Amino acid sequence: MSTSRRAAIISTLRHNVGDDFVREGIVGLLQETLARKWPGKALEVDVIHKHSPVTTVYGLERIRSTRLSRLVEPVARTLRMPDRIGRADLLIQSGAPIYWCHENGSRCERNEWFDPLVRRRFLTDRRGRKLFNLAGGSCQRYHSDASEMARFPDTLAYMAELFDACDLTTLRDPHAKRMLQAAGRDAEVLPCSSIYARDQLCIKPETGEYIVLNFMEYGGHFTFGQTIDKKRWRDNFRRIHALTSRMGRVVAACHSPAERDLVREVVPDIEAFIVPDDHVEFMRFYAKARFGIVNRVHAGFMLASFGKPVAVIGTDTRALMIANLGLPSYFVEDVTDPEPIVEQTAAREADYREEIEHIRTRTRARYIQLLAEAL
Repeated sequence: MSTSRRAAIISTLRHNVGDDFVREGIVGLLQETLARKWPGKALEVDVIHKHSPVTTVYGLERIRSTRLSRLVEPVARTLRMPDRIGRADLLIQSGAPIYWCHENGSRCERNEWFDPLVRRRFLTDRRGRKLFNLAGGSCQRYHSDASEMARFPDTLAYMAELFDACDLTTLRDPHAKRMLQAAGRDAEVLPCSSIYARDQLCIKPETGEYIVLNFMEYGGHFTFGQTIDKKRWRDNFRRIHALTSRMGRVVAACHSPAERDLVREVVPDIEAFIVPDDHVEFMRFYAKARFGIVNRVHAGFMLASFGKPVAVIGTDTRALMIANLGLPSYFVEDVTDPEPIVEQTAAREADYREEIEHIRTRTRARYIQLLAEAL
C-alpha cells in the first residue's frame, strides 16, 4: 500500500500571491485531514499553472503563454506524455473566481483550464479518483442579485457540469452560492482556505507596526460597466491616507510594480512594500500590520488571518467573501465619506484577534470533516 497520496492542484505559479495564499491553506488542510484519517500517509503536491494548462506535462513547465499552451497541450495529450494529472490520486481546483458571466463576452465556461485539464484529461481517465473544487468564488457586479444568470444558459450548463464532476465543492462567498443555485445545484459557503496559509508556513502574528493600505484604479480589477468615479475614489484614498497617517505609520501593499507606481501617483510620498510574486514575504509583512483598508480581497484575508481587522473596498462580488470573517466590504462608488470606515476598523484592533481565532477553529473543523468524508 502506498505511503503517500499525490494531489495535482489547478492554481497559478509566480502570478498572483492571492492564489498562493489559497493553495497553501488547502495543502495544510489536506495534510491535517490525511494525518487524522490515514496516519503516516504523506501528501505529495504538484501545481499546474491554470493559465497555461500544458504545465501539467512534465518537462513543459516553462511554457507560460496561454496561446502556446493551446497549441502544444493537445499534441502532448495525443502523444501521452507523462503529466501531473495522470499521476495524481486527487485533482483540486484551488480557490479563485469560478463563476462569472458578463455581457462583454467574459464567461466562466470559456476559461482556459477546464476543457484541457478536467474534461479531456481527468474525466476520460478517472479510475475512481477524486476531484475537489475548493474555495471557489464569484466575480459579478458588486450589487448583483444573480438574476442576470437567466440570460446565460450556457454558463448555467457549465456550472452544473463542473459541480457534477466534483466529489466536493466548497464556495467562499454567498453570491457564488446564489449563482450555483440558479444552475440547480448547491454547495456550502466557508471562509476561504487562505486563512490557514500562515499555519502551513509557520508564520505567527506579530505586534502591529504599521497600517496597511492598498490602492487599485477604480477600486478593483474591473468595472464591469458600473459607473465608478475615478477621481472621487482617488480623492477618497487620499483622505484615507490622511486619516490613517494621524494614527501611525502607513504602508501601501503593492502586488506589482505597476501598483506601486499607481499609488505613488495618487499619494507621492507614501511608503510602499513590494516583493513581486513572493507570497511568503507578503505574509510576513501582513503579520506585522495593525489593521488595513484595502482593495485586494486577499490582502484583506491575509491581514484578517493574523488577527488584523480590515475593510475591503471593491468593485465586484469577490469583496463579499470578507463577510465570512465578520468584516465589512463596500462598493467603491458607495463610499462618500471614508472616515467612519477608518475609525470603525481601527476600533477593532484590540479585540479582532480573538474573534478570528474562533472563526478559524470552527471553519477548520468543518473543512476537515468535509474533506475526510469526500476522501
